[in-house]
Amino acid sequence: MQHRRGLLRWPIFLLLLVVLGSVAPATAQEVPPDVTTYEGWLREALAAARRGDQLGLEAVATNLIETETVVLNDDTRISVDNSWLAAALEPVAPDLPSIADRLGAVLDALIQVGQSAPNDAQQRLTDILSRPPFVEAEPTGNTWWTQFLDWLFDILDRLFRPVADAGAATGDLFGYVVMLICGVLLAGVIIYLLLNMRRSLVHEVRAAAVDDPEANLTATTALQQASTLARDGDYRTAVRYLYLSSLLWLDEQGRLRYDRALTNREYLDRLNSNPDLQARLVPIVNTFDRVWYGYAALDAESFSEYERQVAALRERR
Repeated sequence: MQHRRGLLRWPIFLLLLVVLGSVAPATAQEVPPDVTTYEGWLREALAAARRGDQLGLEAVATNLIETETVVLNDDTRISVDNSWLAAALEPVAPDLPSIADRLGAVLDALIQVGQSAPNDAQQRLTDILSRPPFVEAEPTGNTWWTQFLDWLFDILDRLFRPVADAGAATGDLFGYVVMLICGVLLAGVIIYLLLNMRRSLVHEVRAAAVDDPEANLTATTALQQASTLARDGDYRTAVRYLYLSSLLWLDEQGRLRYDRALTNREYLDRLNSNPDLQARLVPIVNTFDRVWYGYAALDAESFSEYERQVAALRERR
């Protein structure tokens, strides 16, 4: 009897190990990241998006998408929602500059919350994330992937239904041979499509990395691009290039290092030792944030005023 009890203990013991082993990881995954870890993910994703590295962006995007809560330094917890990033990465060739702009805005908001940490910090972050460009309408149609699956299943149904009916009626080997041939041909078509998709994706990623339109910008070329866009009536994009020309000019003058991984607020923070230059850059940054991130309306007169702000930045050296 004691021998039987001893034999029964081992299966029970092993079962407990399996149950405890499966519970432990699930519990660990429920611990939200602290603000330092979350900020590191954002910076890594922002740098990847700005240099056109889609594979690097997708590698860190999983952490951001799965994160729903972040713990601040004072143990305050704030809710975050990066589901927009998953939707933005769904296309074969996602709009990486647009993703970089959104990540930069999220990082700016996180830095402001982390620095001041007021009582309404969570509400402020929620308000920011509830406005464009972070809130988009729900997609009304199927994605390209679901459309592909629907097409594939429809082809399979058309191919195999008559063959299966013929095989059941005749009972000979012919129906199964035809089914096998069709299956091999279909597998070949699928493999061919997948290989083409992979080649296309790799080509687009490499092209984005090599042909980045902002990689070789100078203050002068950015200013010229802004003038061209303004003449065409695209004041919003013109404001972006005017802002870039200001940062590039400061870099060329040795006043402020231009780094595409930095946020707008971080540029201002780096000018704390030069209050006069910082004061002239503040309205340029604020106008850019309102127009580019807040989609504020801009006309020719307002754009001319922004040009004067940029010119005033260069007047005193």
